[in-house]
Amino acid sequence: MTIPTGETFIAKVCQDNSKALMTDPNKAMSDWILRKVLQLEEGELATIEKLDKLGFDSVIITKSDSQNFKIDIMKTNSYYDFNK
Repeated sequence: MTIPTGETFIAKVCQDNSKALMTDPNKAMSDWILRKVLQLEEGELATIEKLDKLGFDSVIITKSDSQNFKIDIMKTNSYYDFNK
């Protein structure tokens, strides 16, 4: 999986119906999202107010081919607009 910085993580889909995404090491994706993207301190909660301030509220995962995926943040309301 490639993140917007160009870094890559080893990742796989898991759980029933492929509803989860897991990286190796397990903390790689959560550290990227929580610390770098959301800029949260250890123990700080992600809130909708924080997301609104940063200007995004979702992520998108794009499948490049059978082995490669990309993840990126999406601007506020992108998910809502997608589901219309």
